[in-house]
Amino acid sequence: MRLALAGLATLLAIFPAAAFDDPFAGNARGRLHVRIELTGANRVNLPNGVEWFQIEAWRSLDVTFGLVDVANDGVPIVSAGGVPTLSPDMQDLQSKMTACGEDQACLAATMMEFAQSGEGGTNPFGAMTGQQPGRYRNFAADRAGTCAEGTLVVEDVLTGVVIPPPLPARAYKFMRTGSLKLPQDDFGLMDYVCQVEISLDQATGTMSLRLPAARLAVPVSLSAGGFTDETSTLLIEGAQHIELFDQPAGREGAWSGVAEIGELGSASHNSGQVVAPLKARVEWSFSEG
Repeated sequence: MRLALAGLATLLAIFPAAAFDDPFAGNARGRLHVRIELTGANRVNLPNGVEWFQIEAWRSLDVTFGLVDVANDGVPIVSAGGVPTLSPDMQDLQSKMTACGEDQACLAATMMEFAQSGEGGTNPFGAMTGQQPGRYRNFAADRAGTCAEGTLVVEDVLTGVVIPPPLPARAYKFMRTGSLKLPQDDFGLMDYVCQVEISLDQATGTMSLRLPAARLAVPVSLSAGGFTDETSTLLIEGAQHIELFDQPAGREGAWSGVAEIGELGSASHNSGQVVAPLKARVEWSFSEG
């Protein structure tokens, strides 16, 4: 299913959504609201014992994503890896097959019995691989509508001491601030922003989430005293994705939660001379309709 989604994403990157019919017409739609607060600080002292650089970073993402049910309900499209926990019926089948060992006749009889019992549904071989039809709700960006609306914000405080030859050492302090509002007319940016996926596990009441992180550049300006020349900065440096797995999410119709991420990429100052790891607080809620 992940290959099928990748193929769809490729088509959408080439043709506008209006160029062809909605492949998920009639499927359930939903809205995912995500607020992420990112904070980090660090200071680097240079070997000369005089110069130093410090960054105090605060960034945020507050975006509502339009999603559509992609109709694959047997396995999660977002997971930490591995096969989902097997149902009791599948655990029993696995035990019987293990007991058969290398006895091919025993294995064939066990599989035939399982298929005839109907315990594996219409696809017992799919059940053997861990598929559990009806367990999951999988949603991806709704490319037929506005898939992302919201704001990304950067508010950094940059301080230090520099020696600008031939002048003596001087202290500095300035702000680096800016915001990016979504949606944008930039199709490439929106195609990237909308690479969002969630999996709702209806058996455990948990949710897994994946958002893009690597190319979210926010336009910025510098306050008085600023001496760097950047006009934009990445919301998060280094991290490719924002991912949460198996988060407690309440119940169907009221999926929501809060999570803390100890380190999620970084923020830097002065061409990377000082880099601060970012920690994140993620609040999210999902509703259909």
